[in-house]
Amino acid sequence: MWLGILCLVATTVRALQVQFDSISNDIGNRDDHNIDIDPLPRQPSLTPDPKLLKIGDHGAISSDLEICGNLTVAQVLQKFPESNAADAAVTETLCIGMVNFFNSGIGGGGYAVFANPNEDEQLFLDFRERSPNGSHKEMFKSCPDCSKQGGLAVAVPGELRGLYTLYKERGSGKVGWYHLIEPVAQLGYKGWEITDVLGAALEAYEPALLKRARDWKFVLNSTGDGVKKTGDWIRRPQLADTLMVLARNGSDAPFYDPNHWIAQSMVDTVQRNGGIMQLEDLQDYFVTMDNPLKLKIRSGFQYAPDNDLTVLTSSGSSSGAALISALSILDKFGSQVGGDYTDKPTFQLVETMKWMASARSRLGDYGTNSIPRQVQDVLSSNWTEMAVNSIEDCNLKTFPNWTYYKPAYEINEPHGTSHVSIVDSHNNAVSLTTTINLLFGSLVHDPITGIVFNNEMDDFSQYDRSNSFGLAPSRYNFPTPGKRPLSSTAPTIILNELGLPDLIVGASGGSRITTSILQTIVRSYWYNMPLLEAIAYPRVHHQLLPDLLEVENLTMVGSQSIRSLQEMGYNILEQSPKSCVNAIRNYRAAWHAVSDYWRKRGISAVY
Repeated sequence: MWLGILCLVATTVRALQVQFDSISNDIGNRDDHNIDIDPLPRQPSLTPDPKLLKIGDHGAISSDLEICGNLTVAQVLQKFPESNAADAAVTETLCIGMVNFFNSGIGGGGYAVFANPNEDEQLFLDFRERSPNGSHKEMFKSCPDCSKQGGLAVAVPGELRGLYTLYKERGSGKVGWYHLIEPVAQLGYKGWEITDVLGAALEAYEPALLKRARDWKFVLNSTGDGVKKTGDWIRRPQLADTLMVLARNGSDAPFYDPNHWIAQSMVDTVQRNGGIMQLEDLQDYFVTMDNPLKLKIRSGFQYAPDNDLTVLTSSGSSSGAALISALSILDKFGSQVGGDYTDKPTFQLVETMKWMASARSRLGDYGTNSIPRQVQDVLSSNWTEMAVNSIEDCNLKTFPNWTYYKPAYEINEPHGTSHVSIVDSHNNAVSLTTTINLLFGSLVHDPITGIVFNNEMDDFSQYDRSNSFGLAPSRYNFPTPGKRPLSSTAPTIILNELGLPDLIVGASGGSRITTSILQTIVRSYWYNMPLLEAIAYPRVHHQLLPDLLEVENLTMVGSQSIRSLQEMGYNILEQSPKSCVNAIRNYRAAWHAVSDYWRKRGISAVY
């Protein structure tokens, strides 16, 4: 059996190399297949429109799409008053995958954290895609770019099973699975007007989508010689049909049942495009459930009113452990109201980002509920003290070489996503991040089921790959059967001293996800910034390698601050925004919700 699989892989790689060479001519070189929606203007703001702050007395949804937030509030949270955030997460996530199919959908996977005042109900779900059983660490050796496009790039989707698990484990039990899915299917049948975000994504990928016109008819204009444009009407009846089958079944079973036409059509499509996913891979897929990673920060009355907070975040194959390690470091430094882009707090933040990147180099899917030694190391007080001492002893001068931060392996470069933050009137909160990876994932679309497939295999480290830093690829992140690739995502919920949700936050944007979440938390609690400004203002990013401090807008940050950062020893690069933060904050017994309109045109919904 294994010999047959290996022969299939070899044949597939040869076929896909030809296929990739053809497609890459349409989207440029391999680096052009990424997460950047280049036709879309994106910039932070120092004067954010107050109307983009939504305030709700009962609950809120912060996501990339106002149309989905409004649909979920009306069709779930208001229509079924006893429903909760876990119920709403199903509808909201499926809706985002329906509309913004270039970055998420049931052909992908992700992570979720659930919390409410009952500590026993806190839950972390890892529904990240798993590599097919035919995978091995050298599978892309003869065709490195086949991890990006085509069927070999597809890992086994987990989003639907993750949503169903969240619904069964933490849903209210007061609303049926059918009623959560049916509104999204109806949207697919009726259609919607293409926004400038989806329009920009379609424009950027028009040549590649036209090359695969047979499978991507739903995105083409009436003459078939181009893609639909911003303002055009678009429908997805095939995906709507699939969702209705799932709705009427009352579970996720048809998606993973090897005897069902949905599963069979998906596997046929992936294999037709050169993939190795089998029906057994779908049948074997499972969600990992565990307690969230937990950290107490800002202990003591000196931090009031934002004192004695509990951070809950993701573990498993995500980067939640790296975020926890970073917050442990920053917790040793005091608050500074108004400290945004002042010298010492900014130095502490950027240096912590570099130590967080080093921590990430030790992460990977460890496949058990017990945290392995290398992850325990970065969560330990010894690691925190080493980092804190190095920052304090530096006299506002960064180390001249990245080796001082002790990365263990080369850090992988994960990609796109969509994040949803939800809180309801019963103080249940969900922080959920989902993705199909690069824009339009693997560029494989099943025209029968309407599913767009991920290219999550690209988030694995590639064996024996040359690199420019002298660091080996991470042995914790090689593809092996059933493994989940390392992700930068870290959906997070912060509880106040009473154990109630205070901040629900997460981000999309590849390697900039974790730094964006960290900076939003620091701005909220260390600098005491309102949520609107904490998200709208320009962000910085440092991932240790390459040794560059990315700044979203040099002019907005100001020449004096940039000069100070240069004097600290940082190599500055102005970089257009690549991350998108969606968050909700409890403020004076009301929910303040802000979506990252400035970077992805999101607008929150409240009730």
